[in-house]
Amino acid sequence: MDFFLYVLKKVVSQFFYPLQLAGILWLAGVIIWILRPRSRKGIALVLVSGIWLLVMSLPLTSFSLLKPLERMAGPYADPEDLSRKGVQYIVVLGGDIRAGDLTPADRVANTSLVRVMEGIRLWKGVQGSRLVVSGGSEHSDIMTTGEAMSILALNLGIPKEAIVVEDLSLDTEQEAKLLKPMLDKSKFALVTSASHMNRALMHFRRAGLDPIPAPSDFRLKKFKYSVTLIFPGLENLGMSQQGIHEYVGTLFLILKQRGYRGMQPLSG
Repeated sequence: MDFFLYVLKKVVSQFFYPLQLAGILWLAGVIIWILRPRSRKGIALVLVSGIWLLVMSLPLTSFSLLKPLERMAGPYADPEDLSRKGVQYIVVLGGDIRAGDLTPADRVANTSLVRVMEGIRLWKGVQGSRLVVSGGSEHSDIMTTGEAMSILALNLGIPKEAIVVEDLSLDTEQEAKLLKPMLDKSKFALVTSASHMNRALMHFRRAGLDPIPAPSDFRLKKFKYSVTLIFPGLENLGMSQQGIHEYVGTLFLILKQRGYRGMQPLSG
């Protein structure tokens, strides 16, 4: 059942992403245009698809979608503060990973690299803590994210006995469930991308855990106003998609929670 919901979430979310939605609108418009040349609906859909893609590629759009998520994540975690709170584990959630014959740093790509580096920074400042790296792989022939991050940590001087690897999970919900037995009675900091932090906290709290947020990978820590804000760009399109991904994921989680409560038997 969990795997079915995982696949369903992956498929449904694709229809909300800017490029995919623009492609669907464009294709629908072309088909209508061919079948009904005199109808304006086809031309209208083609135009809407182009306008939608343009809007999603603007800096102002990506800022409007991503900045609220990063603001909710809060500031960077302070190792001294984590030490005072008795943190025992620094939990780093997995992100991207590249396949192929690559160096440890090159294999742990983009978000995973930033997250694990932030996790190492916090681990070094919290004496006696352990670094937990999490994340599996959808493909059996590709190294898991957790394993890849652990290899990088080892290469950067973190002792093997200080590293815990969870490499079976496919998403944040599974990470929370699989880590619960170890973290249930312990204080721990949760390291993930700032835009992903709110949804990650929801998953871990739903699993009965009490994480201390330790955001990383800020994309819009400081927004600079300039003439270039009126020009579209691929980076902005990517950030818009990242924001939409988090909003859709949060909505899916809320609906799932309400559905689960609705199935609970009435007491009394």
